[in-house]
Amino acid sequence: MNNQHFVNKAFRVFVINSILSSAGVVLGTFVDAIILGNAFGEVGLSVLAVSMPIYMVYNLFGYAFGVGGSLKVAEAIGAEDKDGVRAYFTQALFFAAIVGLAIAVLGSLFLPTIIGLTGGAGIAAAGDYMWPIVITAPIFILAPVISLLIRSDADPFLSTLGISVSVIVNLVLDLIFIFGLNMGVFGGALAMVIGQCCAIAVYAIHFFKKHNHLKFGQTSLSPKACYQLFHGGFGIASAFIYQGITLVVINNLLSVTVGVGGLAVYNILFNVSLFAYAIFDGISLALAPLVATFAGEKDTEGVYNTMGLSLKTAVLLSAICALVLLIFAEPIAAMFGVTDNLPLVAQTIRIFAFGVVQTCFNCVMAHFYQTIKRPTLAGIIYFLRGFLLLIGFCAWLIPAFGVVGAALAIVAAETATLAILIFAALVLKKQGGYRNILLFREPVISKDNLYETTLSADIKELEKCVEEIEAFCERLDIDSKNAYFINLTIEELAANIINFGFNDGKPHYIHIKIALFEEDIYIRLRDDSTSYNPFEESEKPDEALDYLGVSIVRKKAKSFAYNRTLVFNNLLIIL
Repeated sequence: MNNQHFVNKAFRVFVINSILSSAGVVLGTFVDAIILGNAFGEVGLSVLAVSMPIYMVYNLFGYAFGVGGSLKVAEAIGAEDKDGVRAYFTQALFFAAIVGLAIAVLGSLFLPTIIGLTGGAGIAAAGDYMWPIVITAPIFILAPVISLLIRSDADPFLSTLGISVSVIVNLVLDLIFIFGLNMGVFGGALAMVIGQCCAIAVYAIHFFKKHNHLKFGQTSLSPKACYQLFHGGFGIASAFIYQGITLVVINNLLSVTVGVGGLAVYNILFNVSLFAYAIFDGISLALAPLVATFAGEKDTEGVYNTMGLSLKTAVLLSAICALVLLIFAEPIAAMFGVTDNLPLVAQTIRIFAFGVVQTCFNCVMAHFYQTIKRPTLAGIIYFLRGFLLLIGFCAWLIPAFGVVGAALAIVAAETATLAILIFAALVLKKQGGYRNILLFREPVISKDNLYETTLSADIKELEKCVEEIEAFCERLDIDSKNAYFINLTIEELAANIINFGFNDGKPHYIHIKIALFEEDIYIRLRDDSTSYNPFEESEKPDEALDYLGVSIVRKKAKSFAYNRTLVFNNLLIIL
């Protein structure tokens, strides 16, 4: 079993919370679309359609700094680099806030021009909705940044909770402001802003928790540091640039071809597609901190196991999503209050369903390439599927088929991208000697210098483990002194974890890994109990006898550290 149990458990926790988080983000605009559509008809949906490029700009910077920062944070946590964690956390928040302020100032000065560019020049209510959204740009950018950072710091539940609170607040205030106080589309925008503020307030709880790694620290705040952090997440965030540009292009094409009614229909399709994308984003955001942490630990097996689970889950969930869209297209379309074009809306939803599986695979692979520091591959995927191919197909199909052409263009762009991705990966694998289509290079660690196993809560398994470690040390000609301390470290720490950490009656496991790096011996123990640190317990006077062996390990080790990473306890000892 080795590391598979831990990968399965971490992935399960993260993917559930990540999908819920992504769905919650989408639900905010989805709720607005339903309420504005039912309250103001085509005008309300058109206002939301022309404001979408603004949200894409916010997502661009929020995800660029958030993904870039969270990957750096997760990798630093995995490598036990506390100073690095604090530096990247500080940079992510600072640069996100500065960019948000700049957008707020520029956006408020040039709002009429922005409305005209996004296709809303003839919609009088567009300014009422977009003004409060523009001046609160820092809030919309900081919210996803903080959410992604705390998720990388082993708190996916709080990330999901914050987004859920945001959605509920947005829904309740939408109903109060629009139907109760007759505030029009301005009320919908104000509800969205307040919802984002509530999400940030919930995220802030993380910074008061005992095992929080995210603290401010001294770091470079230069333009170069900003670029490096932004570039770290740009491969993923670039999707929002392309999405914003294509929205402008599609809005203008539809305005010329079919008018305001076409904008309203496409906005419904866009919101439905966002819910499908929430599944892919959830899987992608779940794999990112896991892969980054395992890569930081030089745990190749953990990386491959995580991606195997991610792709299997992606195919299964995307197939289910496609079936739901095909079967329930009419009821979904009817939710938005547009009755005249109901058959047309249902038709576009069904066409989109035929591209869901391809989209899911493309998104998951792009996130993976970004995480393993291959941003060029990630950027190419998003450039093809979200910009070059999509605009090309839209320019061809929308004049011929109207809104239906937009749905056809999405399916064609995703399918073509998938074909190109698989072909390119096979070519690169053949040329570069990669292990498989994932194109992930293994760290250079000799298997002969590595020992790992997984123990259950049965203390008897520890005896066999100790015998295997003795044979491992003998095979590598490790001197008797170091061999003694390796066995002492494993025996004492594992015994204490089993006896005192596994005390809730549930099945638990410990993964043990010993690796030789040059002159140092690295020992890592990972267990899935609740927060338990034997090094901390050994400092208590009344526990002296139980933790005598642990105290010896503390004194003899070159260094030792405890971290609560992902959803596990991690002990690192260097001899």
